[in-house]
Amino acid sequence: MSDSEIIRLNDISKHYGTGDILVKALKNAELMMKKGEVALLMGPSGAGKTTLLSVMGLLLHPTSGEIIFNDKIYNRKTRQKIMTETRRNSIGFIFQAFNLVESLNVIQNVEIMYKIGKLEKKGYKKKCKEILEMLQMGHRLKHASKDLSGGERQRVAIARALINEPMLIMADEPTGNLDSENGRIIGEYFRKIANERGTTILIATHDERLKFCADRIIHMEDGEILK
Repeated sequence: MSDSEIIRLNDISKHYGTGDILVKALKNAELMMKKGEVALLMGPSGAGKTTLLSVMGLLLHPTSGEIIFNDKIYNRKTRQKIMTETRRNSIGFIFQAFNLVESLNVIQNVEIMYKIGKLEKKGYKKKCKEILEMLQMGHRLKHASKDLSGGERQRVAIARALINEPMLIMADEPTGNLDSENGRIIGEYFRKIANERGTTILIATHDERLKFCADRIIHMEDGEILK
């Protein structure tokens, strides 16, 4: 890998089922991303975008091929414990449904990641506050999650994804539940995070409006990355 390269997929396939019900969700995928790059992953529903994010983000083992992330190799034989540890330390995830804990307020939703991720707790309250302030949520720290707008909820989800200072963020339809203005704001935050933190961000989306924040667009169809 070059100095600027952070992750590479080499001939990645992912299959589900067997025999007559075998589904080839990914077919020999090849992809490389650089440090601080923002890319959109686009294609029709069923193209394999979420599966690609899940394999690339080490949530799923590939059926074949290898992922080279931060100069380490992961494949179908990699122990689950190693993949979990890598995710915990180096990868953040953002989803369309936000996945906030409704019974917790804004800052508690971010702080909980220190317990779930088994992260170092020294100074964590200050760090959570600083990240939320960067995302212009400093005035909403004690507000209940259920009282937030869609755009605000997604900013809290982004804060949670940033709390482990990830090298890589996987975002799956992050603007799917947002209006055009809030979608634009979220896109601006992704660009800001990549520029200022050097975070690499892959966004699976149908949202053409996010093109302004991307360095490139990757197209998928029928489990394949199109050349």
